[in-house]
Parts: sequence; structure tokens; C-alpha cells
Amino acid sequence: MRAQHPEIGDRNYAKVPLTTEEVRAIVVAPGGVPTVMNARHETAQAHGWKENPPDVETFVAAAVAECNLLRRPILLVGGAALVGNQADAMLKALG
Repeated sequence: MRAQHPEIGDRNYAKVPLTTEEVRAIVVAPGGVPTVMNARHETAQAHGWKENPPDVETFVAAAVAECNLLRRPILLVGGAALVGNQADAMLKALG
């Protein structure tokens, strides 16, 4: 995708952590916690979040502390967020 759209920036959020506000925007834009949560993460499994997702603020706090709770990649375009393996939708959003 980067070869087709060199204007895309990237951020290694393991090295440059996301803020609470950034995580909240990522969670809310595509439709909530189930859309962005990495259900295979040990925290999600330990809390049974796949079957019973937490509220937004609980998830945001957990994802700020452990960024791998967020599915990747994350593409923010305008007010929209595409999360996970959605290559076709991401290319369409980029025009």
C-alpha cells in the first residue's frame, strides 16, 4: 500500500505511545471496541472481552497501557478509522 501511496505516514506506537485521546478516537470512529480489539491478546482473553467487550473507557485505558490490544494496521483518514486487515477498504479510502 505504501508503494501506491507514498504520502502515507506511519507511527510505531510501541515506540511513540498513543495518547488517551488518540486511542479513544480510534475506538469510537469505526464503531466501538469489538471492531478494534485484538481478541487474541492475553488481556482480552483473560477478561472474556471477546464474548463481552468492555465499555469504551475501560478499553481505552487498557489499550493505552498495552498497545497490542489494538488490531493493526490502523488507518486514519479524515474522521474515519479503518482497523485490521481491510486492505481494499483502505485503498478505497485513500482514493
